[in-house]
Amino acid sequence: MMRIWDRRQLGIALGCTMLWPAGHVLAQTLEKKPRRIGLMMAVSAGDAEGDARVEAFRKGLREAAGTAAADIDVDVVWYKGNFQVAQSETKALLERGVDVIVVNGTPGMDAIRASGTQLPIIFVVVSNPVGAGYVPNLSRPGGNITGFSTFEPEMAGKWLQILRQLSPGMKNVNMLLDPKFKGFNSLLEAVEQIAPNHGIVAHAARASSLAEIEAALAEIARQDMPGLIVSPSPINTVNRRALIEGVNAARIPAIYPFRFYVRDGALAAYGFNAADQFRRAGGYAIRILRGEKPGDLPVQSPSLFEFGINLNTARQIGITVPQALLVSADEIIE
Repeated sequence: MMRIWDRRQLGIALGCTMLWPAGHVLAQTLEKKPRRIGLMMAVSAGDAEGDARVEAFRKGLREAAGTAAADIDVDVVWYKGNFQVAQSETKALLERGVDVIVVNGTPGMDAIRASGTQLPIIFVVVSNPVGAGYVPNLSRPGGNITGFSTFEPEMAGKWLQILRQLSPGMKNVNMLLDPKFKGFNSLLEAVEQIAPNHGIVAHAARASSLAEIEAALAEIARQDMPGLIVSPSPINTVNRRALIEGVNAARIPAIYPFRFYVRDGALAAYGFNAADQFRRAGGYAIRILRGEKPGDLPVQSPSLFEFGINLNTARQIGITVPQALLVSADEIIE
């Protein structure tokens, strides 16, 4: 591995440390020993969105550390939204001596917490971290955990609003979520509170596997004028192609949580740019390697939101997309 300093340069540098700017001090700190970051991804290896998120994280490292980022090993593991796999991958990362763990998704965060490790933890794309008990508050989380949260309950109202525009006659709305993880319950509660104001009955559609997703869709398809809100549960993301195919085959109007879903055939999606959170997490990882405490770094909310529409799917399931939605879309697939 190429180093920032050769032995002669390092000897000179050690005598001049007090004269160096902060960036050189970081390079010197990282030279003392190779640093290793464990990056736990909630999707499967080879997933295009997962690869984009990993690259965004590496970009964040380079932005924050400059050339010193070349001396940081990023140990990427893929736990496929499965808690048991996340447990085994957590154990493996700890045995390999990582300095920081960056974890994507609630199942992975639960697995790390169950391990009892006191290593610095940065969570990414995790909903309601205070309600889930990961941190006591967002501004000064304390302890060894910080990160980047996802959807606040208000987002559920936005999803329902878009779905009503796509399907004005909707009588039943369902939220598809994983019952094993309670972080998204606040989203469901918001839908249950808002929907009756519009004469719509709200339902929870719970699924922890592809077979349960398929069973839930069959039940939804039997409802009168149904609609579907797909939560950002990792199980939904991992199985998104089969999920989208089943929803479209049943001609169910649906709104999804990330724009990349529309590229796989989803009707519409509204949510934050997850890759941007991974880029920002790279900056947090560098700050921690410099010596800052995770508990002093505030939990950050999403900063970049996107809306996508797939007109091919709209035509397939017989929906006319209102002009107001087309005008507001960041991406339209035709």
